[in-house]
Amino acid sequence: MAETHEAGASARGRRVVWWIAARYLLGGRSRLLTGTARSALGSTGLGVAAMVVSMALMSGYTGSVETRLLQSGPLVVTPLGEAAGDLAAADETAGRLRRLPGVERVGVTLAGQGALASGTNPAGVDVWFRGVLPGASSFGAGDAELGRNADGIDAVVLGRQLQRTLGAADGDLLRLTAIVGSPSGQPRFAYRTLRVAGAFETGFSEYDRSYAVLHRDAVEALGAVGVVLEVATSPGADPSVVHGRIEETVGGEALVTDWRRGNREIFAALRLQKWGLFLVLGLIVLVSTFNIAAALVVMVRERGRDTAVLGALGLGPRRLRRVFLACGLSLGAAGTGLGLLLGSVVSVIITRYELVRFDPGVAEIYFISSVPFDVQALDLLAVAGFSLLVVGLACWWPARLAASLEPARALHWE
Repeated sequence: MAETHEAGASARGRRVVWWIAARYLLGGRSRLLTGTARSALGSTGLGVAAMVVSMALMSGYTGSVETRLLQSGPLVVTPLGEAAGDLAAADETAGRLRRLPGVERVGVTLAGQGALASGTNPAGVDVWFRGVLPGASSFGAGDAELGRNADGIDAVVLGRQLQRTLGAADGDLLRLTAIVGSPSGQPRFAYRTLRVAGAFETGFSEYDRSYAVLHRDAVEALGAVGVVLEVATSPGADPSVVHGRIEETVGGEALVTDWRRGNREIFAALRLQKWGLFLVLGLIVLVSTFNIAAALVVMVRERGRDTAVLGALGLGPRRLRRVFLACGLSLGAAGTGLGLLLGSVVSVIITRYELVRFDPGVAEIYFISSVPFDVQALDLLAVAGFSLLVVGLACWWPARLAASLEPARALHWE
């Protein structure tokens, strides 16, 4: 019975605290909120809305770039162990992969490393070269003419930035110095004269400045031993699902990667930028909490007589402190909710009407023509949690000030 009585008293006490807090916030005489409280509510809402929009911007941009990486670049399967340089085994694995749902085509590529030199750049540039069959999916360069001309010179397709670095035009001759294996296991150099047959452009500087594509027979003749399978997914297929199917098929015989994993540094930088922006814009919310603290200080001064009477009637310092904490947290929660709603609506409108668009030249740099603002639940939770945390900290001192008022002294000065 005693425990039931104590629980009932505690519940009544909480109801009294929230009732008094509501009366203080409403301001009495049919006023919804005092002017100071409305200012605190608005500033908190705007700060939270700015955080929501910025987080939606970074989430949308990161997701769009990730999707383009998955859709535009092939999945790369690299055989391991004894199969690493076995072209016949790679062809057999390619046959198994072609039968998987979501796989459009599989190209068996020979990979190597070396240097290319031109007449305008005789010092040469370090390159990664790949040997493909015509029609294979290596940066789209397999669609170019990669055969050998009447003079017996093999063709090469360069990354656009690599072509500019070498100062080579279509038809120019280049000198390839390739690092290849030997029966003794020691690396050796092989040399070839190549003819520029075109250029490809992926939009990713890492590939456009350091990759060259040749016919697979030409690379095989050099003695390159690196075998790579490039898997192009079917239109509409989810590359992540296809990635999982390939891993189940090859097991531990090969390493499966994609352009997203190959560009982890980009996404790490984007994540760092996202949370850096979160902290910077969090300063707006932090500043807005001073308005809430100021509103509570004003409320403490304005309600000094009422607070003193409540204290004299038996409302202890702990519950007085809770009254003003409830006032501040209610303002913070209302401002946070308003900001979450406003930021989400703004993000949806920007995405729906593609208000943030890039010109074609700029779109090549940022990988997308328009930026979707992706409002994610975890981002909203992070913003709401941060806002309520700083509001709670800002409300502590005014609430403690109210609880420290002595009823006799407050009534005397009133």
